[in-house]
Amino acid sequence: MEDTHLVEVCRYLIDDSQIDWDCQVERWFPETNMGCALGISSAISWAFESSEQLIVLEDDSLPHPSFFTFIESMLEMYRENERIMHISGSNKSEEIAVSDSDHIFSLIATTGGWATWKRAWKKYDFWMEHLSEMKSQKHLQRLVRDKDIWKYWYERFDQVFEGDKKHNWEVQWQYTLFKNYGLVVVPNSNLVDDIGHLSQDLSNRSSKAGFDFMDSLNSQVVQSQFAANKTLMSDPVQINKPASIGAHILDKLAGILKLN
Repeated sequence: MEDTHLVEVCRYLIDDSQIDWDCQVERWFPETNMGCALGISSAISWAFESSEQLIVLEDDSLPHPSFFTFIESMLEMYRENERIMHISGSNKSEEIAVSDSDHIFSLIATTGGWATWKRAWKKYDFWMEHLSEMKSQKHLQRLVRDKDIWKYWYERFDQVFEGDKKHNWEVQWQYTLFKNYGLVVVPNSNLVDDIGHLSQDLSNRSSKAGFDFMDSLNSQVVQSQFAANKTLMSDPVQINKPASIGAHILDKLAGILKLN
């Protein structure tokens, strides 16, 4: 009964009577409780039925006013670049900021406040059907040389893949990014605050082996990623510290990814 009441409260908050600014609101209300994993990923897929790009905010995320300006700018800048698959609003490692740019590239996505395109989301594989192939081909080892990092990700993928009931959707999105050599745009400064420090763990995020993996690994991996220098719009991306990424992958990306 308590969950039913909370659902009704949430629906009331987005009722037309509670919206006092000029906008068009589309709503999708599932008839049953689909859970966090299928519920959120299905909602994103539903939204893409009528849109080519989306900005996604978690219910416990508070965006900075400049978040929307940054996201809209990046959506436009990389609209046609299929190598770019995700735009993060969060930066947990601001010490890695590039002085002459407002963003860098990473292989790791954060999903508190983020954006993507329909062209990228259509590659989303909720069931991770090609996980065994990814492992046999040593896909992650070719992307990340650090054994602790790629071993961790394989373990996370295995946990989700083998689970009878899926509680995660972000893990499968990260799998999709890795599988397609997707890059993530990360702002130089953090633009989204997490205000969801609740005593009740509504989304099964209490375990440090769970969703905190994005925060802990982003600080390790992003240091080895790509710096987008806005003054070099016609040149390949700069590489900060390529030690943790396979050299042949870096060469391939440097030839493919152009900032124009």
